[in-house]
Amino acid sequence: MSQTNVTAQTGYLDNLTVEEQCKLQEAWVHLLRLCGVVNDDESTKLAAVADRTEELRQHLNSDNLSADVFRSRLWSFILVDHPDVLVLRFLRARKWDVDRAMAMLVSAVNWRHEQGLEAGVIRRGDSIGLAAKESALSADDKSFMAQYRSGKAYVRGHDREGRPIFIIKVRLHDPKLQSPEAMETFVLHNIETIRATLRYPREKACLIFDLTGFGLKNMDFHVVKFLVQVFEARYPEYLGIVLVHNAPFIFWGVWKVIKPWLDPVIASKINFTSSSADLARFIAPEDLQTCYGGKDSWEYRYIEPVEGENDRLESEKKADVEAERDELVRRFEKLSVEWAGLEGGSAEAKGKFEERRTLANQLSDGYWKLDPYIRARTYYDRAGVLSSTGVVDYKAAQ
Repeated sequence: MSQTNVTAQTGYLDNLTVEEQCKLQEAWVHLLRLCGVVNDDESTKLAAVADRTEELRQHLNSDNLSADVFRSRLWSFILVDHPDVLVLRFLRARKWDVDRAMAMLVSAVNWRHEQGLEAGVIRRGDSIGLAAKESALSADDKSFMAQYRSGKAYVRGHDREGRPIFIIKVRLHDPKLQSPEAMETFVLHNIETIRATLRYPREKACLIFDLTGFGLKNMDFHVVKFLVQVFEARYPEYLGIVLVHNAPFIFWGVWKVIKPWLDPVIASKINFTSSSADLARFIAPEDLQTCYGGKDSWEYRYIEPVEGENDRLESEKKADVEAERDELVRRFEKLSVEWAGLEGGSAEAKGKFEERRTLANQLSDGYWKLDPYIRARTYYDRAGVLSSTGVVDYKAAQ
């Protein structure tokens, strides 16, 4: 299987039909209006797109949210992504119904704010493990750290499509040992951390639920339902494949409960495996740990946070770095207005699209200047999986 197989499918950045290009242009018209960027007088084509601004604002749970605030929250969602890659995720998830896709995206932007993802989950992360006295931590903070130290979930290697492998060892989970809220925070922190490592065309992840040694005491319906909901509605198109490995007989009764919760798209990605040969269809032996019959002898050991690693979170230089990024964002928005006003599929539109792509790459690369000012370091930073310049090596930790 090719690691760039995604480029052969329509609906992705490098392979959009003319109709899909037009849908993407239409989606950006809605977003730029919400951001207060579009002046419909600039283009009759822009004006031809029905104004859904007030309708979309209903998904923000705030009657007086300014365009500038929405714009800030949207770009906080985009972060290191190519902006079009993020928008295309939502368009594919809603089968190219632009109105439904934009409602879904705007709702996700609102949800991220309500969850405190930027200010809480991403900015705090496992830096809470640096507390002078761990006894001073809240019960949920202690539980959050316990999840990382347990080794129940981690990224190691990549599958045959180049997607990072996120392994969940279910036997190490006991739902009685932490609150549902602590587990939700742990799940979201993992998702956001993995998001930081994804680069188009490798924009999805491989998820392994290792059910070796699974018993009913490990079953956590709340976490499963939460995972289903966030991957369906908040992080669409981030899952490439799901491998349910070594499911014991007792699991099949649980499966009857879970299966009806699944969106058909997510359900179609699930494969059941029971041997190293099964796993080898999806993961090369050198990227498969020895416990699964592969050649990688690495074992997870959590690396504790280090004093001083997050000093730049409090630095006054953050404002200068944000201003530099904001200038790139404004240039991208200006180009997007120009591109959205052109006939989809035309030579002029293709040229403007490539200009935007060059600028999007600058935004993605430039994000890493901002990263240490907004995101606490994680295990993956300390292990060298994720470098300070955004270079990713899923097998760096030895």
